[in-house]
Amino acid sequence: MSRLTREITESSVRPAAEVVNFNMTSATALHEITRVVVDDELCFSLTELNLPTQKGRGFSRFQLLRIVRLDSLVTAYVHLGPASKFKQGQFFIPGGQVLPNGKGEAWHTVAELMEIADELRGKPALAVEPSDLRTAFQNKVEEKKRRRKNQSTFGRAAQLVRSPI
Repeated sequence: MSRLTREITESSVRPAAEVVNFNMTSATALHEITRVVVDDELCFSLTELNLPTQKGRGFSRFQLLRIVRLDSLVTAYVHLGPASKFKQGQFFIPGGQVLPNGKGEAWHTVAELMEIADELRGKPALAVEPSDLRTAFQNKVEEKKRRRKNQSTFGRAAQLVRSPI
């Protein structure tokens, strides 16, 4: 077992039920990246993104994990495969919060956030009907005219009857 792996498993892995405070910025202002991830480590956030491949041909799906390690945040990138295989869009799962004093607080472990991500990925993408702004604007203008003239409005779901009294 290497020294780095031993440090990670002995000093930075905390119990899942513990809430821990940590510094949001590192002392060196560098973005630390790790290749070793333990399921029991506290995780500040999990993001799934479609990022360009190293060769620049197409996109790949990555999980971006912000892990609390030695009272600071460390980033881990997990490659999930080609982005074309994923029907669900990109998403962000928070695992903690930033406190008023500038420190962070993490509540979930890496395993918990990965389980939530698997559930989100398994659900079909929500179909959002595109809005028809032109029709909505015309309906709003027509409704304003009817209100000024004190006319009744009838629709599919309900009716609004106005009277001058």
